[in-house]
Amino acid sequence: MKKVIYILILFVFGVPVIAKSQQIVLHSQYMINSFVLNPAVAGTKTYAPLVLGFRRQWMGIREAPVSQHISYHTSISENLGVGGMIFNDVAGPSRRSGLLGAVSTQIDASRFSRISFAIAGSLSQYMINRELLITEEDGDVTVEKYTSNRLIPDLGFGVKWFGDRYQVGLSGFNLIQTNVDLSNIVTPVTNNLERTFYLSGSYLIPLDENDLMYTIEPSAVFRYMINAPFQFDINLRGIYNRRLWIGASYRYLESVVGMVGFSTARFGISYSYDYSTSVLADYNFGSHELMITFRNKNTRGKSGTRRKFSSTSFDCPTF
Repeated sequence: MKKVIYILILFVFGVPVIAKSQQIVLHSQYMINSFVLNPAVAGTKTYAPLVLGFRRQWMGIREAPVSQHISYHTSISENLGVGGMIFNDVAGPSRRSGLLGAVSTQIDASRFSRISFAIAGSLSQYMINRELLITEEDGDVTVEKYTSNRLIPDLGFGVKWFGDRYQVGLSGFNLIQTNVDLSNIVTPVTNNLERTFYLSGSYLIPLDENDLMYTIEPSAVFRYMINAPFQFDINLRGIYNRRLWIGASYRYLESVVGMVGFSTARFGISYSYDYSTSVLADYNFGSHELMITFRNKNTRGKSGTRRKFSSTSFDCPTF
């Protein structure tokens, strides 16, 4: 037990080791809330979505990751958007929580497409709950020295090129990897979150050109983190009447995902289940994710230019 706790502390708080592991929370339903992957999404919808997300990963494994987030974004003018997110990720005795804010601007790329650029700032708190650590010796120096709270700022960016039925996005997070703890600025720290980049794309294919009653949406996300294995997801959704949808996803060397959701003009709810295909498959019963979306009307940015690229109730493409 002591060895497991020691490895966990080394990983979270920066004692020099070489390891490959999950550092930030994974999402299976980013096509529903694409703001979690790309801040350039802010202001590109004809509505303002408030999204509540909950994920329980690797059921059956004690103290496996659990995460929650709340996000909101909207347009404040025809070419300007803002957004924010509050997040909380817990894995055993370790916790990372904080907030992210983003500002985006959109320009016309052609008669039928636009480009959105965004910059995002984040503030994360890292902490270890010492009460959950069990050591063979009281007052273990490793626990006392490497389990203090830390408040770390960072920056991210996003770019999104989109039309009425397609989108391509590129985003990056943890760019500056600051060594400053805002709660103790005189003591340098090691920021263990590596730079992470996402490349995403989707295309909405109507099976009925008249009213989009039946559509399918293939999509993919490529994720690259410094000093970690390259990862990608391939997804496919079938959508009926812009309201009811069902989908599947394959995450490379990690899992197969089944998804289902229902949406109205003002409300949406969706659920996904991840079936592990990795070496952890024998030790867990899969991962669960639930998202609830509330859509408000935008009071700004309602010109024909914005409406040309997305539906008022179900944006195409959705992420």
